[in-house]
Amino acid sequence: MSKMINFAIDLGTTNSLVAKFNMGEVEVFRDPSGFKETLPSVVGFRNDRILVGEKAKTYHEKEPKNVVSRFKRTIGTTESFRIKSLGQSKTPVELSAFVLKELKTFIHTGEAPEAVVITVPASFDMVQSNATKEAGYAAGFKQVVLFQEPIAASLAYANKAKGVDLKNSQWIVYDLGGGTFDVALVRIVEGELKVIDHEGDNYLGGMDFDTLLVEQLFVPQLEKHGNFTDLLSQMKSASGRFNTLWYRLLGLAEDAKIELSTKTSAEIDLSDIAIEDEDGEMINVVFEITRSEFEALIKETVDNTAALLKKILTRNSLRPDDLKFVLMVGGSTYIPFVRKRIEELLGIPVNTGINPTNAIVVGAAYFAGTKEIVLGAGASPRTNLTGDLKVRVAYNRLTREHEEIFSARVDGEVTGLFYRIKREDGGYDSGLKELTPRINEDLPLQTDAYNLFSFTIYDSFNNPIPTDLEYIQIAQGYGVGGQMVPHDLSLVLDTADGEDITLNCIFPKNSIIPARTKKTVEVNSTVTHGSEDDVIKIMVVEGPKENHPTANGKQGQLLISGKQLKRDVPRGTEIDLTFELSESRDLTVTAYINPSGPEFSGIFSPQNRDVDVNELADEVDLLDSRLSAEMEEAIANEQFEVAREIDKLQRNAHQLRQATARITVDDVTGEKFILDETKRRIAQELCHLTVGKRVQQLQAKYRQAKEEATETINESGNDLERRQLREVIVREHTFMDSTNPKKLEEAISALRQIRFQILRRKPDFLMTMFQYLIEKQEMFNDQPQARNLIDVGKRHIANEDWGKLDEAIGCLFRLLPKKVTDSTVKSMTGIWLTG
Repeated sequence: MSKMINFAIDLGTTNSLVAKFNMGEVEVFRDPSGFKETLPSVVGFRNDRILVGEKAKTYHEKEPKNVVSRFKRTIGTTESFRIKSLGQSKTPVELSAFVLKELKTFIHTGEAPEAVVITVPASFDMVQSNATKEAGYAAGFKQVVLFQEPIAASLAYANKAKGVDLKNSQWIVYDLGGGTFDVALVRIVEGELKVIDHEGDNYLGGMDFDTLLVEQLFVPQLEKHGNFTDLLSQMKSASGRFNTLWYRLLGLAEDAKIELSTKTSAEIDLSDIAIEDEDGEMINVVFEITRSEFEALIKETVDNTAALLKKILTRNSLRPDDLKFVLMVGGSTYIPFVRKRIEELLGIPVNTGINPTNAIVVGAAYFAGTKEIVLGAGASPRTNLTGDLKVRVAYNRLTREHEEIFSARVDGEVTGLFYRIKREDGGYDSGLKELTPRINEDLPLQTDAYNLFSFTIYDSFNNPIPTDLEYIQIAQGYGVGGQMVPHDLSLVLDTADGEDITLNCIFPKNSIIPARTKKTVEVNSTVTHGSEDDVIKIMVVEGPKENHPTANGKQGQLLISGKQLKRDVPRGTEIDLTFELSESRDLTVTAYINPSGPEFSGIFSPQNRDVDVNELADEVDLLDSRLSAEMEEAIANEQFEVAREIDKLQRNAHQLRQATARITVDDVTGEKFILDETKRRIAQELCHLTVGKRVQQLQAKYRQAKEEATETINESGNDLERRQLREVIVREHTFMDSTNPKKLEEAISALRQIRFQILRRKPDFLMTMFQYLIEKQEMFNDQPQARNLIDVGKRHIANEDWGKLDEAIGCLFRLLPKKVTDSTVKSMTGIWLTG
């Protein structure tokens, strides 16, 4: 019988859990020592011991330089954490692996799972997802399947809400955890749960509420009672005098936050912490914070989460009454103000019908119960041996149907053997049937229940024959209709001049995965066989497809150098690309160089994100300057609405600039990643605001290109070219009224193509272009071949063989390097390649 993964882990920023699906039920395992379901995601190093969980958390306040928490926030980055007692650093992947290994000790059944489903926020990019899988493998799992948290939460709810009619309904999952935030629109379509749209913030969660308490309430109290110089910076810096105090105050803030969920006030007693100010005076402070103070502190952040939710509603043309409820999950939704404020702002009922803490791991376990274990090539989990028989089975393990087809193929001698299928509750019995090479049975199912059937083979004396196909397991309920791509994945298209870099979307945001697609691109500069310097670069970035590539995250690249080739690849050669994206977002690219190969293939391994504090400050300064320039231009052009929006971005950029100036190189909070993400979002919003300017520029270019093409066609065009011009003009309304620059660029390119195919028939034009190329002779990659082509071209001119001259010019253009700055060459390049 095929084996299911069954085990699931919620690898959280502040707490982690492990659960198992077993015959229709999910068990969330508990810590054998403390009997808690949650394991704090904290790792400590004490002498030769590795502490994980509660012990590490307790040790954190005493030895913060030997304990690490909150590392999920930096997974997928180059960040590492220096461990004083070890004299070395640990990466977020290594620390996550320690948590995963500790969770294995919760499993009291004695099992050692080799496969696991691990949940990730829906907003995680490919780099973060890849790093999560890496942590799973480092923890000893041989198969790691990622599962998005909003779907997991919805699956947990759908399986719990028996008798609730969810058919064709939709709702919002509001997932506010310890360190990340997700909001997703979930819809049931034909019995399957699907995430239709989502927004998120990987740097927003309950720990940010703790930070606000420390920064805005605790620190002012300390500064009021003692002499401190820039206390906050001294706490956040690894080399700061008060760095240890930072971690102790965060612990007190978390306790206060939890207490304020059930009480109207909380007492903060700092007298137990030995705090000595810069004058050597001991500071003993006891003060009270009220729930209303805390709510005022987090109000703006909670309102920002509601804004992301409204963004989804607007994008999908939904009203509040179109939604069934807002499903609250994540530990931070225990805060009464969060629930009350979201319901108040949106007018949508809040649903707290599932445990916010373990809902995600429960839903993931249900999902794990439907996923087969595949540990490597050659494994055949569907094959079951019965003596000399081989039994292969096929059936849906999760369905909304009331009957499910069970199929089996039996290889081997079946004469004199029988089989029988019985439902565990006694509601179905196939009776004894003769065993045949092919078996097909319609199995009736109980509604909204986990159906367990026994499958038994008997000999002619009705004695059961042992087989490992003990059960047929079918859940009659809601399944998962695929996970979605959280951000656009695009191919970077680099033009021959290296300036107009654009994006070609491969997998749009919210596409269902697994997915597969094909693209064809042209080589933009000749790659010489054997050369190390000549490279074909296939790069993929993640982020809005309208952005400039530099505003998005680089996800990986496939490099093909001249040393890997057996022949030269001229510029203009077509490459067929195939992209495959797995359910766990492994991206595989295959490149086939036409016309006869070779073929290259590889799995993109996303590069860890790196943020240098000094470089970040420079980038923020540049962004601020760009905003000022765009503001001046908008005012000059009387685009006052655009100017108002840019003004908002400028205010955000100024705050970002101040925050960046305060951060230290050895900051321990991971704040630089939050600031870098803020910078990227401001840049993206600026791109969206100024896209209108680019469209206007392209519209002017289109009108000019149409005028030039029309004039040339009237002078020398044929019927085919007149028809081609009419075909472009008849589609004019589709791109002139569009805000998509790409459509305009394609129309401009089509007009130029028509015009230049006419010009290329004119001897004067050909001779002008040929002479131009002779003057640029030093630019050619292959000088001997260029000299030969120039000699050949001169003979064609002498013989007035204009068709042959055209071919020679095309070959010369293919020898030009990638970086060609002359505007004339830039405008002509594509024509000679495609002619």
